[in-house]
Amino acid sequence: MDKVYLIGFMGTGKTAIGRHLQTRYDVEELDERFVQEYGSITDFFAKYGETGFRDREVGLLRNSEAEIVITGGGIIERLENRTLMQESGLIIWIDTPFHLVWNRIRTDPSRPLVKSRMTVEKLFRRRRPVYARLANIRLDGTKTVRELAKEIESILEENV
Repeated sequence: MDKVYLIGFMGTGKTAIGRHLQTRYDVEELDERFVQEYGSITDFFAKYGETGFRDREVGLLRNSEAEIVITGGGIIERLENRTLMQESGLIIWIDTPFHLVWNRIRTDPSRPLVKSRMTVEKLFRRRRPVYARLANIRLDGTKTVRELAKEIESILEENV
């Protein structure tokens, strides 16, 4: 099986889905890996900006050996990341409406890009068509984490 990349905006449940899948698959969550290697994402953003973060993220994506890679919401910002994912695996998009995402992330201090609802909504609207173009499979992000994990397991079993 090729790699599987889980993409979607922040707050769509990718990390939680990954936790469900890691009992059966080798799963790597890139933001968690980032924290292990470089420390707090918020502190890193403050010191090196989004560009510094995205530069490190490219390396983490390129060097991941996991079967399932849980990406950060902004992984799609770089063409080289989009190309790598398209050439090396199956891309599954968790498509979650903005109001659900906002309710989940609005008070999360670990998300440096969450400033105001308007700023986040603009980012959401800009990224959404990119996720849509990139994805091989779109899943309904209004479903529960457990339902989404089961759907992904079914997809993985079909693609073995």
